Amino acid sequence: HFPISSRIWRPASLLPRAIMFELHGTVEEPTRKIYFDAKSYIQTKLGNKISKKSILYGSSKIRVLGKTIVEPGVVIRGDLATVDLGKNCVICENSVIRPPDQRYQGKTIFVPLKIGDHCIIESNSVIQAAKIADYVHVGKNCVIGKRCMLSSCVKILDNTVLAPNTVCPPFTVFGGSPGKVVARLPPSYQFFCMEQTMTYYRNFVEKPRDPGSSARQSARQSTRQSRAPSRTSKVSKS
Repeated sequence: HFPISSRIWRPASLLPRAIMFELHGTVEEPTRKIYFDAKSYIQTKLGNKISKKSILYGSSKIRVLGKTIVEPGVVIRGDLATVDLGKNCVICENSVIRPPDQRYQGKTIFVPLKIGDHCIIESNSVIQAAKIADYVHVGKNCVIGKRCMLSSCVKILDNTVLAPNTVCPPFTVFGGSPGKVVARLPPSYQFFCMEQTMTYYRNFVEKPRDPGSSARQSARQSTRQSRAPSRTSKVSKS
């Protein structure tokens, strides 16, 4: 869903730890819009677009601030603890958002999970973090372990597994299994994430209706209306 023109380069004057994840320009506009069936999505007053094929347990404890997309197959476990989703987030297909658990006074309790603004969680990823701050991009097939803390401006590469209680500092790129820092992000990553999520939302539009079907419906309505006076006239003559 989110092609990024990017590459990793190694400055000669810096140590290997300071590899910079360079972003080229802005997110390109898709050649075609991303269409969805309006009948299979719930659109709220705040601009949220939530698929009816997603599974939201404990929906009363799931709060979505606005302009967030939840695609089919997503599972959100609000029955365990409160789940907060920020503005302009994209939760892709078959991802799982589950509040983490921890031991407290000999009992197992679940900790509320908060996801910030302009965050992207791509398909088939499992999230059990305690907090995900703003401008975070989690790739495909990732596992974010229990009670992880992801700071603002963090990118998790595809197929990354973060061990429980991992803390991701700002402007870092994590990859591998177990996940570790593999690169750093430029200071402009915040604006890159904002444009990425807003572009995706802007191009995520309702599927246009078939003009043939609408013409057939109008023809049916016109025939019904034309038949109605004739029936009334017969009744009046009798």
